[in-house]
Amino acid sequence: MKFFLLTAALLSQPFLTAECIAQTASISSDHYQEVLFEDDFSAKQLSKQWGMYKSASTIRDGVMVGITPEDADHPSVNTIRIEPQSDLEVSLRFRFKESKRFSIMYRDRECKSSHAGHICHVAITPKSLTMYDGKTGIFRLDIRNLRKAKQKLDDSLVAMLKTKSSRHNLDLDPEKWHTLIIRIQGDAMETLIDDQFVGRFESEGLAHPRKDQVNITTTQREILYDDFQIKATGKSK
Repeated sequence: MKFFLLTAALLSQPFLTAECIAQTASISSDHYQEVLFEDDFSAKQLSKQWGMYKSASTIRDGVMVGITPEDADHPSVNTIRIEPQSDLEVSLRFRFKESKRFSIMYRDRECKSSHAGHICHVAITPKSLTMYDGKTGIFRLDIRNLRKAKQKLDDSLVAMLKTKSSRHNLDLDPEKWHTLIIRIQGDAMETLIDDQFVGRFESEGLAHPRKDQVNITTTQREILYDDFQIKATGKSK
């Protein structure tokens, strides 16, 4: 009876699925001891530490507003550069507005085997969270070139790509603020929303030893962001 009541209570949460409830987080927050960067967007404008690509993002009412310019051919990218790390914890609060999709992306500017140095990322919509190993998956340079040339991928590549992402169903209220936490330890990534475990994904590309950029990528316009933080173990790679 107690198990039934607990399960019923968990299922009553607005975004949890049975898939999420069946798992628990195993990467501890204690693994990350050093704050590399944080911003509560209390300044009047974005600090010079924020890089901008195809972006019209700004600060409004104490939060960052992610904005892709109307004539842009690429989603808005706001970038923080860090000392190269392997294991990272990224956290932020977010609220959907007109846009309903954003990603947190990790890159290594020196990685030549992946398009634009993309290593891994997490894509969020009100209905789903998807974790990607881009380095050995969709951004692997030969695969990216085939897709860009609109060439058909052979069956083995299609099957392999299915192992390079992990999708989890959500049901987020787009009118409310939510908290996202992403933890990477070795070849594993775990995600939490509003302090509740969403999913775990393991893939070899996640263990890439050099992650020197973290991007907030906003599709279209607008999404609100606040309390952005990057933490590491304290051991630079």
